[in-house]
Amino acid sequence: MAIQQGTVTVTGFVGAEPTVFGKEGMLSGCTFRLGSTRSYMDATTREWRNMPTTWLTVKAFRQLASNVRMSLHKGDAVIVTGLLNTEQWNAQSGESRSRLVLEASSIGHDLNYGVSELKRFRKSVAQSDSAQTATNNQAAATTAMASANAPTPGADPWQNNTPANTTPPPLESMAAEAEMPPDTRDGVEEFASEASASGEPPF
Repeated sequence: MAIQQGTVTVTGFVGAEPTVFGKEGMLSGCTFRLGSTRSYMDATTREWRNMPTTWLTVKAFRQLASNVRMSLHKGDAVIVTGLLNTEQWNAQSGESRSRLVLEASSIGHDLNYGVSELKRFRKSVAQSDSAQTATNNQAAATTAMASANAPTPGADPWQNNTPANTTPPPLESMAAEAEMPPDTRDGVEEFASEASASGEPPF
């Protein structure tokens, strides 16, 4: 039994490697534990402090489940959007239990903690051909531009073409400028004992 609560967005860290489930070896869905820890600035000490971690069970289905299985790992910082439900079941002792489950519609890495790379799927040959044509056109335009800017024989190649310093600042200095809360993934080890003690169902 599931009681629908509403659509929410939660940030946190993956507590363990995602687990797939399905019938007869076929992938039907994927699930993982998400630990979300709220941080706040202590007005007295001017230091970041962590509140108790809230644990959610995240479930994904269909193509999203397949992508989660190939993309997420324990400790990853993620952003999850979906429907928040309360799952209820009876334990072996007959006691009624419940847990929060987030049925995900979108999942991605939280870029506040690192960088990521997206590998898009090719949905059709037509789209692939269209993309190849666009790439060829771009290459031709780049070649034409390079030819137009090429120096004439005997001319000073640096005259009026001194390259500007376009080197981006190091990531470390960029991170230092933004005051961020501390890394809250320290609690990812807690979920195993918590789940075992509550007798939660496997999926």
